[in-house]
Amino acid sequence: MDKATYLKMKEERAQAIEATKHARESFCYECHRLQKNCLCSFIKPFDTKFKFIILMHPMEAKKEKMGTGRISLAMLKNSGMIMGVDFTEDKEVNDLINDPNNYCMTMYPGEKSINVSEHDVTPIQNLFNDKKNVIVFLIDGTWPCAKKMMRLSKNIRALPRVSFTATHTSIFEIKEQPAEYCLSTLESIHFFIQECNRRGIEQTFKQEDQMIIVFQEMIKFQMECALNPSLSSYKRGSKLGYSKKEDRKKAKKWLNKTRSVILPG
Repeated sequence: MDKATYLKMKEERAQAIEATKHARESFCYECHRLQKNCLCSFIKPFDTKFKFIILMHPMEAKKEKMGTGRISLAMLKNSGMIMGVDFTEDKEVNDLINDPNNYCMTMYPGEKSINVSEHDVTPIQNLFNDKKNVIVFLIDGTWPCAKKMMRLSKNIRALPRVSFTATHTSIFEIKEQPAEYCLSTLESIHFFIQECNRRGIEQTFKQEDQMIIVFQEMIKFQMECALNPSLSSYKRGSKLGYSKKEDRKKAKKWLNKTRSVILPG
């Protein structure tokens, strides 16, 4: 083999190695994950009487390509997402509120909130009987951001409120929740639909349980990433890759067990 042939073969081998090294893996643009980690096979959309509008903080929208809010959107046929912080002057939000065919509510605790777990739900049932489009707004952001969004958005804050009484703790092990009764966006919607089924104002025939299956797959993936040293999400210094719930210390402001919070971060 002459020198020219040898150098050519060496260059071709180097190019082949470089091409393999930087080869892009297949990407799913539906769930914003690599094809090997795709969640789409678990996502089975279903319909609801309620229309859920998720008000997503810009930070949440950019950071979480397929977080609990986006999984909820993918699962719920009758849903939508509006991004922002202060929705007081938001045209899309105000058009929904001002449409006489709609009856809008905010899922958020309050003294006059209709608790679908405990209160008389006849007023909500009557809305459906009157052929109203019942719209439920949910705030999706970190806990501090959600509080700020609610405070700034005068139109959302002024709406009638709907809530529920959580009877279980969040399964979002890898993420810190301020209190035992705090649920993620997806879990809040799931439990709300469950309670509405129990009270006779929804009929989804347990299709909402698929939301939890997708959620569990998402959590499983995040935990695997936390244990992988080759990824930027690797959590050094912990055998689990994340802290156990019982080992975490709550901030003082969340130690008051009577504090009523439903919406997630």
